[in-house]
Amino acid sequence: MLRDFYLFLTHPKFNDPPISLSLKKSILLITRMILLYFGLAILTSLMFLPILKLLNLLPEKGLSLSHIPLSFKLIFFVPIYEEIIFRLPLKFSKQNLFLSLATLQFMLFYHAYSIVILSAISFMIALIPNLRLILETFYFKMELIWKKFFPLFYYGLAISFGLVHMSNFVHLKMAHYLLFPLIVSNQIIMGLMFGYVRVTLKNGFIFSVLLHFLINLPLIWITHL
Repeated sequence: MLRDFYLFLTHPKFNDPPISLSLKKSILLITRMILLYFGLAILTSLMFLPILKLLNLLPEKGLSLSHIPLSFKLIFFVPIYEEIIFRLPLKFSKQNLFLSLATLQFMLFYHAYSIVILSAISFMIALIPNLRLILETFYFKMELIWKKFFPLFYYGLAISFGLVHMSNFVHLKMAHYLLFPLIVSNQIIMGLMFGYVRVTLKNGFIFSVLLHFLINLPLIWITHL
């Protein structure tokens, strides 16, 4: 699994057809990916935190998770909508694209408008492919571009996933953003891992959501002890 993941990172591409796993192999894969993530997270923390501290650029965390009540939204909803935004469109289709955009606008404007208005707008965006407002040739060209530049989209979405988590910190300076790969390295690693299972496995999106949930869960529980 480590070798396959490494080879994928050096040359990201689709598995066609995607790999189908038995229940036993699925459990083994999930276990290995979780162990790999925490191993890499510990390693990068040991490498990067001393550098940030030495440069006096260790960022200040915002509201601690321990101050946020445990909720269905925190534990279940966040992994789902983040995976829809950052992993679902890795396999291009017009439905995946607009569902991702609909979820993205909901997240961006969550604090600006009421849930009813946001839900209505998201619903309309998600329906665009079914309304046939855009020519099929547009989607065909988009898919060709997506496949041609897939490595850029794969790494771009993983890095964007990390950048979004810069919002976990406050009082950031320009230097923090310049060094963001060190600050949110763990989230970028998550993005790379989840993207890998998304495009290589059958039902990869479900695997990415499950991994996201299982990795988040102990981290959230620890902050509430």
